[in-house]
Amino acid sequence: MTIHVHLAALLLLAAVPLSAQTNPAPTTSAAKAHAPTTDSKAVPKQPTPTVFQADEGDRWVLLGDKPLIFKVDPLSTGSDALVVGTEEMPPGNKIPAHKHLHEDEVIFVHKGTVRVTLAGREYDAGTGATVFIPHGNWIGVANVSSEPAMILFFFNKPAFEQCLRAMSSRPGETFTMPAPEKMAAVRTECHEVMKQ
Repeated sequence: MTIHVHLAALLLLAAVPLSAQTNPAPTTSAAKAHAPTTDSKAVPKQPTPTVFQADEGDRWVLLGDKPLIFKVDPLSTGSDALVVGTEEMPPGNKIPAHKHLHEDEVIFVHKGTVRVTLAGREYDAGTGATVFIPHGNWIGVANVSSEPAMILFFFNKPAFEQCLRAMSSRPGETFTMPAPEKMAAVRTECHEVMKQ
């Protein structure tokens, strides 16, 4: 899917200044591909070769309790064809059942064990597991263990990152859920459908 720029999504994104982002530094001065300066106001005009360390990237806190770092997307690296990020899931936390209408997704379990509900079946996915979610399939993820879990998510097309940013705040800021009508508009813009 090409990026659909709609007024509702732009307004939500514009409300969060890029100047609040971190400024990761490359690990060596010899590094040719390095983490871009994410505290500038300029969004990359073209894809930028980048190396992010584990804690580097465009940092957010999803729904007030889940650290989220965008590694690759239109705002962090200028990619118009890929979204990659990490999400930490505290024990008992879950991603409610939803589906993406146009984007395929891959979830890689970096740490811990999560229970995946995919296309009507349940699976336990431990460290190192890979989950492929073709667009149009229902997916839900829950950390049913007593330990934190970390997942990496990959989308083949940008759009859903708009929803994630709209439902997040910067680290150290208080999270306030957007009004239901704004969230409904954002979910439409980023092609996500939630199960009722």
